[in-house]
Amino acid sequence: MALYRTFRKIRLQDVDAAGIVFFPKFLEYCHDAYFEFLEQEGLDLAAGISSGPYILPLVHAEADFRAPLRFGDEVEVIVATAVAGQSSYTVRYLVRKRADQTLCCEASTVHAAIERTTFKPMKELPERVCAILKLQYPQAKP
Repeated sequence: MALYRTFRKIRLQDVDAAGIVFFPKFLEYCHDAYFEFLEQEGLDLAAGISSGPYILPLVHAEADFRAPLRFGDEVEVIVATAVAGQSSYTVRYLVRKRADQTLCCEASTVHAAIERTTFKPMKELPERVCAILKLQYPQAKP
């Protein structure tokens, strides 16, 4: 079960000299889908980034490339799952060719929950983030 799905067409500026999607573009597609999902769930990203009590910077990203994509291909980008840590969470993504559902890329990003005022990790993930990502809200340690 996916948290969110979106579709996009591969643009000419997304491909490299070999005629396939330039590898960092896959992470851009995933990040765009993640932001669309959060906004759809009512998280005001602009306000949160500029003045919220916490920020959620990306601290790690990785991708495995399974099949090439070319200019004009239509793809489905899926925010597949999220897994909670104490003060961070990992989001997993799938990028598939829309025509035949060929899996082209599997990716993941790790986001840390950071207090805005101290710029230190939060003791636990924000409750609103857990609700949106369908994470079990971590219990406070005694």
